[in-house]
Amino acid sequence: MAAVKILSDQELLSLFRDGSSEAFDQLFNRFYSPLCLFAENIIKDIHVAEDIVQEMFLKIWQRQQDFEQFNALRSFLYTGVKNACFNHLEKVKVRSKHEDFVKAHPISEADMLNLLIRAEVVRKLYSVMDSLPEQCRYVIRMTFDEGKKPKEIADELGITISTVNNHKMRGLRLLKDRLTDQDFGIAMVLFGLTIIHH
Repeated sequence: MAAVKILSDQELLSLFRDGSSEAFDQLFNRFYSPLCLFAENIIKDIHVAEDIVQEMFLKIWQRQQDFEQFNALRSFLYTGVKNACFNHLEKVKVRSKHEDFVKAHPISEADMLNLLIRAEVVRKLYSVMDSLPEQCRYVIRMTFDEGKKPKEIADELGITISTVNNHKMRGLRLLKDRLTDQDFGIAMVLFGLTIIHH
């Protein structure tokens, strides 16, 4: 099976502006999970968060020509999702418990910045994961995404636990090499420091 070419941000944007559905799929794969995480942290409801994010992707597809820079597209997605989340919270304020909670625990600018940083780190992490060698990628994704133990991964892939651990350690080293120290550190905290020591 041919490997998917990893495009630069601007190459991807150029193809997207030309109406490429493959470019749209790559954008979706890069941003969907971190945007859902971002939205869920605001509204505490993964199903509504997913609906909001999917709606934002529909909006960017309808406005392809509006984005001349990749950062403008990324900003549009995050800002649009944030605003949609706040609009949703306004609608559900009729539930008094939630309204009281929102009043007592407003989301500060600092909290919002932290959520954005976390979501961006997840996006970078998944982008780098896609560039790992095949077996490393499978093992790392099963560890991060599915929370599986080495024995479960070994059984599923038909390899030894020792091989799983070797792939995991190689994958983590590659991730550490390809991410900044700060991003790698945040990623390990988000997904659980214990995976480093197994």
